[in-house]
Amino acid sequence: MAGGGPSKGILEGEDDCDRPLAPLCSSHMRIVRQQKAAVALLALLLLSGCGGDPIFPKDQTSGPLGDQLALDEELSLSGLEAAVDAVRDSNGRLHIYAGNLPDAMRVQGYLVARDRTFQLELMRRLASGRLAAFLGNADPSLVETDIGFRHLGLHRIAALQYDAASSELVELLDAYADGVSQLFARIRSGDQPLPMKFPMDVEAFDDWTAVDSLSVGRLQAWLLSYTGNDELSNQALIDDLRTTFSADDPDKAVAARAGLVRDLMRFEPPDSTTTIGGLGEVGASGAAGSAMASERGSSAANEHSEAKEHSEPKRHSEHSEARRARADRRKLVQALRPVIRGVERARSWFAPSGDFGSNNWAISAQRSATGNALVASDPHLGLSSPATFWPVSIHVEHQKSSDSDSDLHVGGLAFPGIPGVILGHNRHVAWGATVAYYDVTDVYQETLSADGTAVILEGQQVPLESVEETIDVKNGKSVVYDVKIVPHHGPIFPTIKDGKVAALDPSVGALSVRWTGFELTDELSAVLELMRARNVDEALSGFSSYGTGAQNWTMGDSAGDIAWTTHALVPLRAPAALDWDPATYQGLLPCMVLPGDGSADWIGYWDDQAVPWAKNPPSGYLATANNDPVGHNLDNDPTDELQSDGSSGFLSCDFAFGFRQGRIKHRIDNHQGLLSLDDLSSIQADHRSPLGSWLTPLLLMAIDNAQSESLALGSYPDLSAVAYDKDYDRVRMHQVRAILAAWGDQYDYDAASGVDLDTNQPLPLEQPDAAASQATAIFNAWLVRLLARTFGDEMVLVGEASGSRLDLRGLLHLTSTDPANLATYDPATKDSALWDDLTTPDQLESRQERMVRALLDALSWLDEKFPGGLDEVRWGMLHTVRFNPSAPVFGELAIPPTNDPVFAGGFPRHGDMYVVDASNFSTRKTVEKALNFTYGSGPNQRFVIDLDPAGPKARNALPGGASGFLDDPHFSDQAERWRRNQTHDVPFALGEVLGAAERRTTFTPER
Repeated sequence: MAGGGPSKGILEGEDDCDRPLAPLCSSHMRIVRQQKAAVALLALLLLSGCGGDPIFPKDQTSGPLGDQLALDEELSLSGLEAAVDAVRDSNGRLHIYAGNLPDAMRVQGYLVARDRTFQLELMRRLASGRLAAFLGNADPSLVETDIGFRHLGLHRIAALQYDAASSELVELLDAYADGVSQLFARIRSGDQPLPMKFPMDVEAFDDWTAVDSLSVGRLQAWLLSYTGNDELSNQALIDDLRTTFSADDPDKAVAARAGLVRDLMRFEPPDSTTTIGGLGEVGASGAAGSAMASERGSSAANEHSEAKEHSEPKRHSEHSEARRARADRRKLVQALRPVIRGVERARSWFAPSGDFGSNNWAISAQRSATGNALVASDPHLGLSSPATFWPVSIHVEHQKSSDSDSDLHVGGLAFPGIPGVILGHNRHVAWGATVAYYDVTDVYQETLSADGTAVILEGQQVPLESVEETIDVKNGKSVVYDVKIVPHHGPIFPTIKDGKVAALDPSVGALSVRWTGFELTDELSAVLELMRARNVDEALSGFSSYGTGAQNWTMGDSAGDIAWTTHALVPLRAPAALDWDPATYQGLLPCMVLPGDGSADWIGYWDDQAVPWAKNPPSGYLATANNDPVGHNLDNDPTDELQSDGSSGFLSCDFAFGFRQGRIKHRIDNHQGLLSLDDLSSIQADHRSPLGSWLTPLLLMAIDNAQSESLALGSYPDLSAVAYDKDYDRVRMHQVRAILAAWGDQYDYDAASGVDLDTNQPLPLEQPDAAASQATAIFNAWLVRLLARTFGDEMVLVGEASGSRLDLRGLLHLTSTDPANLATYDPATKDSALWDDLTTPDQLESRQERMVRALLDALSWLDEKFPGGLDEVRWGMLHTVRFNPSAPVFGELAIPPTNDPVFAGGFPRHGDMYVVDASNFSTRKTVEKALNFTYGSGPNQRFVIDLDPAGPKARNALPGGASGFLDDPHFSDQAERWRRNQTHDVPFALGEVLGAAERRTTFTPER
């Protein structure tokens, strides 16, 4: 397992340009460091222990840093009140020094625009639905994407946010936007040449606005919290399954699968590890968080209680009206496929595998080797090039004020296009975030009036609102259409025909969507408060304005305290929306389509203090990994929990599997001694295979029984067909069994790469990593084929040829549940009917037959990939990662490049499905399709920090670099550390920054 310790700094002699990615570095970095070494070392000795003392000289005629560092570049910016310095360190991070926050934001905008020019333009065009005007001639289908985002209206919400923002926030947003615009203006004038070709005229880089920043911010919230498409997918699947597999079907094999929905769509996580033990324990160990209970939450609880008194839940079997509604839904969802496809294309740019996850945890002083709080954070998003985040530190010391509390010193990661720092630390507090997975989106099936101009709500007509949108298409004809909006829900999903939005059809109705992201919320103010927080109590309180995009914010402070909050708007639904019978899987759930007649609407939001949070638990740590935070779904019923006031405790149908959370807690709980930053990095790099430990023993049993059947016909009759198959080789099966058994017995299911990270050559089998990697490859090839062999026949019948995203949950349920308790239990076979293959009516397949058959499939595929036999098999030759550009037109930005002489196929990687060091690949493959274990989403940073009261000590590594331009030395300079699970020290105090300084730019007010 790769170590997580820091790499040597420049004063110790290590140079990243000696790494295998040396062609991507620049020799001038060495020269710059040598020229500045004397000045930097002197500054380091004088200033590294400055703590909270002022860092700026009083004479700022040459910039806030005065003569402490040589000047490399001087630029003028209009709008600055005073000079601002920006120092680029040896790892590419920019450190901004200013006398006031608006000046810092203006320079941040300019610098991020210079580093991430194309990324900014792509993001704002995506958020506002303007991609077709940019790339429409290269990809006409982008019109579908634009229509999808105009339907969501992120730009319309952003405009309302700006109008409602505080005067301070407006000033900061405007300053940031002005900085971006000044850089874009220099691109248009030719004063700032683009370092690579761009498929649009420079005139397209028009001025950036504050609304653009807020649109990009709402886009990020959409990525992490909007589930409208998932709910359409859930409902389509459940409708199709119920239609296809009916208990009264004359075909007995089909009828036996009538319970398929209950065995496939599981709500309980396979690993039941939670963050805390239930809502009753929230905040039990310390009073923190919002000082005031939300009025909206209190009124919502009252509304909920009244609604319960006047509305009895309905338990019913499906009747003709429900069947008719289901038929209409199927028509609507089919018609929506183009716009769904367009929006999902955009989502895939950010997480190609479809997975958005993250890990974070905080260790209190009592469990820390240094006696300080520790924080670890590795958010899992798309591993793109350039990286999702941009590293920056912002230091503001107000020269006109003696109050040091008004100063700001914060460092970490920013989203390009959004001012400030979203993940990171200041002098006192550090924080990380993981997606909370709360269900804050509902899709409604609307009944339209006869003329299609209104919806029916509680028996009354409510007129639709309409917003005209025009989509320009590069070298094409503009698309003009009206976005139809249900006032009390939200926009109606548009139907696209021949590239145009079709009129609504009153005969089938419409589908609308409500999302908390349509509310007027103020996340940037919460982030600003977080950046200024001096302890975890202030950080918790600052989240009172955070409404959309619920996150698990885990934090620690320099006093040794730790805390966690998930504060956001969490809807309270009317009882009818939760009218679900877990025994029959009949009724309504918010994660499916709800009736739009008003019976299942939102009736308010959770009270602020009720939304899960905690501080200083007795265990001495808090950890999250997108898991069920309080255990509401452990009984497979997400609807039956109540808050203390009797209101619904529903949070979500769909949390993560829990494997990462379980492993993180296992590592912390079983750690011998106190924890250090090296230990935290080691946990981030953990790649023990949870599915391997779960399923391999079952596969070994199947192999043993097949071997017995191959020796004595009739020992296990259900295995006769496979044991006497022409591809079944008893000697080879013995070898495979030995490899898989050793994986658990000797290597504890280590999903090792088995490939040399320098040469990309297979390690010799004598090395443990190589032997473990052999088993990892065999297991994962078998796993994907087993999913297809188990559910493929049923999925083909319902039109999901490549399987469902629910297949893996279903497989784990089938293999961990007493068969007699399965909804698809077949008394004749005493097991689930799903193991039998519907396409072979003359044969009866069993659980173990499917497992061995899938193993033969896997071995056949591996033989094609490794003609020399199993001794050549290495997981890292199959399981690779490449950081691809967000848009194909920027293909040359891939890391490693596709023509790399060593890593043309990508970097070899350890890990498999649901390991802590996230590296999920797609498991949705038919038996006929070749397997593909590459992946494109995972840790976007490897951040660990010790919150020493004398000054924080942080380490990190990004998947790529700070710059988005290929010829920049900081384009990919951190990729080497990232892929080796190493980190580098992050300078923060002035002395540290000067010691690592590479280039200084001073921005002066334009006269």
